[in-house]
Amino acid sequence: MSASATDYIGMWYRARARLGIDDRIEFIFINPDSGKRHTVALRHRDHDGVGGIAESLKRMGVRQPPMPLSRQTRAPSFWRRWQARPEQRQPQSPPWRIFTTTVDEQADEPLVQWLTPLQTRALRQRAKAQQVSLNSLLLKALHLAVADTLMTHASPISWCFPVNMRGVVPMGRPDMNLSSAFYMTVDSDDSLTHLDHTIRSYLKANIHWRYWHLARIGRLVGQRGVDWLCGRLLNGAQHGGSFSNLGEWQIDFVSGGLAPDTVFACCGPGSPTHPVANGMMIVNGSLSLALKLHPSLGASEAVVQECLQRWVDELGVTA
Repeated sequence: MSASATDYIGMWYRARARLGIDDRIEFIFINPDSGKRHTVALRHRDHDGVGGIAESLKRMGVRQPPMPLSRQTRAPSFWRRWQARPEQRQPQSPPWRIFTTTVDEQADEPLVQWLTPLQTRALRQRAKAQQVSLNSLLLKALHLAVADTLMTHASPISWCFPVNMRGVVPMGRPDMNLSSAFYMTVDSDDSLTHLDHTIRSYLKANIHWRYWHLARIGRLVGQRGVDWLCGRLLNGAQHGGSFSNLGEWQIDFVSGGLAPDTVFACCGPGSPTHPVANGMMIVNGSLSLALKLHPSLGASEAVVQECLQRWVDELGVTA
């Protein structure tokens, strides 16, 4: 197997699985009229979110849309990949509430809500009117929902922000793990303008390229080395979760025998250090939001539903 065909990012999820941390990503197809769900569960060690979308559509017999590529057209020069972190504010460990629930009360699958195409257009217009990206609106709303329902008090916490690297890095398989990330601090009183500027600053500073190289350390230390490192990192810094926006897609669900207005959602498993698993994407003009909390939080399904509803409410879009 060539170096480019080896999924070095996937090594981390394989290492986590050996430590008992689920690496399942769930891709959910919902008939909006009946509410019937069909889930395709894949392993993160094999695919990232974008790659998993392609694989899940393939398994459902749905015609494949083109995969989104990185917004960067070429890799930055090496020295530009090691610039200083663009913000000095340090996050705090999330002050999670203590939930006392039984396993039976916890949700065993992601909860999903969605906006209509009309509501989604209204959300875009709101972002445009405030001169910020849609990501800024979604991240601010998610953070407020988490702070209100899952934390004892508002606090600046760290969120992982994945970045699609397709098109600018070698691809052994187009559906493998080809995402990097950066970590940014978010607080409840941050303005949308501040968040938008921070996201853009991290992307401009190419911090995700630094993490791309660091995450591929398996090239040097192998799976055993990654296993050892993963065990140490699980005792390290605590974060909110990964803010997983999988972009915008046009999907011909009818080609797979599904309803044309099928709701499509995705959610990862989370982990003890990234317990708020979430996923969002716009499919055929409709925004879907998925949420799942790692069992380490001990939150009930009712709490997950409350958090998800608060996320939707914070977007400020009415019917």
